[in-house]
Amino acid sequence: NGELNNKVIIEGDRLEPQFSEIPGQWGAIWLRAGSKNNSIKNTIIKNASAGIIVDSISNNSAPTLIIKNSQIYNSANFGILGRETNIYGENLVINNSGQSSLACTGGGTYNFVHSTFANFWNNSFRQNPSVLINNFFTVSNTQTVEKRDLLAANFTNCIIDGNNNIELIIDQVEGTVFNYSFKNNLLRFKEIEDPIHFIDNIFNGNPHFKSPSTNELIIGQNSDGIKKGNEQGTLLVPNDILGIIRPLPSDIGAYQHIIFN
Repeated sequence: NGELNNKVIIEGDRLEPQFSEIPGQWGAIWLRAGSKNNSIKNTIIKNASAGIIVDSISNNSAPTLIIKNSQIYNSANFGILGRETNIYGENLVINNSGQSSLACTGGGTYNFVHSTFANFWNNSFRQNPSVLINNFFTVSNTQTVEKRDLLAANFTNCIIDGNNNIELIIDQVEGTVFNYSFKNNLLRFKEIEDPIHFIDNIFNGNPHFKSPSTNELIIGQNSDGIKKGNEQGTLLVPNDILGIIRPLPSDIGAYQHIIFN
């Protein structure tokens, strides 16, 4: 864990400038099955194959991983890949991933508040959305599909955006619990009338990122997410990723907006 003004940086061992933004230079932070009570704060993770892989939960209900005030960039595959696990994140920023910036797979419990999940990957063709949620996995040697309960996938005051038309996929196999909720988010997604799962979201608005191609995802004065935050979510996370106190109503995402010059 780092500090607000002294972040831990986890990257490859090639520190020459030409390697500073190259994906896939090292493997992943891998929290294997049974690992629990992991915490990452004030950390920048960059240039991995997968930033963090979080495997299946132990029997306790506490999150396998709590991640706060952290950034994950330039992952060749996934920013965070969760597999039937329990993750809580706030003031989390992920961008530039070869597959998904966040993949909540095989069911589990996922809660994110005031986070920014973007994907402006341009190194190759990308099929996956910025955020993928499902409740199954395929056993590789038999090709059978195993279903698991999605106990929660809750997103409050988050931005989900990228350079594809659809940046959120919710992929359900029938026959299990499948709970999810989106409140006061800015979503690159088809407009949907579903008041049970989607509450007070903005569809296909302009987040007005400063420079997503260089992982600068602070929002500017023309963002459609300004003053659109859910109050309950803001009270949970009263400061943004830079330590700025959030007013009420707050801005959606990990950052309060600034005026771009």
